[in-house]
Amino acid sequence: MAENNSLEGAVSIVTGAGGQIGGGIASELGAAGSDVVIADVDALDTDYNQQSSREVGGVERAQEVAGHIEDHGQRAHIVDCDVTKPDRVQAMIEETIDEFGRLDLLCNNAGVITVAPVEEMDEAEWDSVMDVNVKGMFLVSRAAIPHLRESGGSIINTASIAGSIGAAGLGHYCASKHAVIGLTKTLALELAEDDVTVNAICPGIVDTPMWEDVLTPTLDESYEETIERVIPLGRDQTPEDMGRLAVFYATNPNITGEALKIDGGITQSII
Repeated sequence: MAENNSLEGAVSIVTGAGGQIGGGIASELGAAGSDVVIADVDALDTDYNQQSSREVGGVERAQEVAGHIEDHGQRAHIVDCDVTKPDRVQAMIEETIDEFGRLDLLCNNAGVITVAPVEEMDEAEWDSVMDVNVKGMFLVSRAAIPHLRESGGSIINTASIAGSIGAAGLGHYCASKHAVIGLTKTLALELAEDDVTVNAICPGIVDTPMWEDVLTPTLDESYEETIERVIPLGRDQTPEDMGRLAVFYATNPNITGEALKIDGGITQSII
């Protein structure tokens, strides 16, 4: 993998790239010199449908992200992929290799969220969150590892500050993000001898459909009031913040097994 904040010549996959955070990561990778595979569950206008907890990207959003990458002079390739389906995951990896001939960086970013107390949560709701957020990451990583081993590449997993705290109504989501961090640390050890680094990004509060459509309606305050109340720096975080951290991880070959929070100090203020 390249160093000095350059990813020139690299090939990256970003799952959930049609969403806000995924799009930010993909765009920053492109700005750093990487060609990018934009993978999302509805990126090619399939008839797949999931509950509204998913941060929906869609055809237009995937094409918009591709445009940002191409503006930086890099190639963008859109792939439809449901990360919970092993056959579709394998097809995505094979299509990447067919198109670009290599794989240097995998950003496992696809995720979903709902809100419900554990006592009231049905099994399907638990399974949906765990399947996308954890099983999907396992399936994509497993399929990509042989190619990342060849390139001495990196895996970057989108976790959350929910991976280090609890939150009422988010038992399944917090459990899934704790699992993401555990998987990150384990993969870092398993792949170290292959010179493959594995790290996690832990976003705080980002202005995404997850907050607008799912979390804010459960709070007795506006999004802006939440920002003022819980973030010491007084501002929310951005998709570009997450993308810049992805580039930092990918271009620093001696950092592995880390899970860095980008949260404006939220978790430092919790007693």
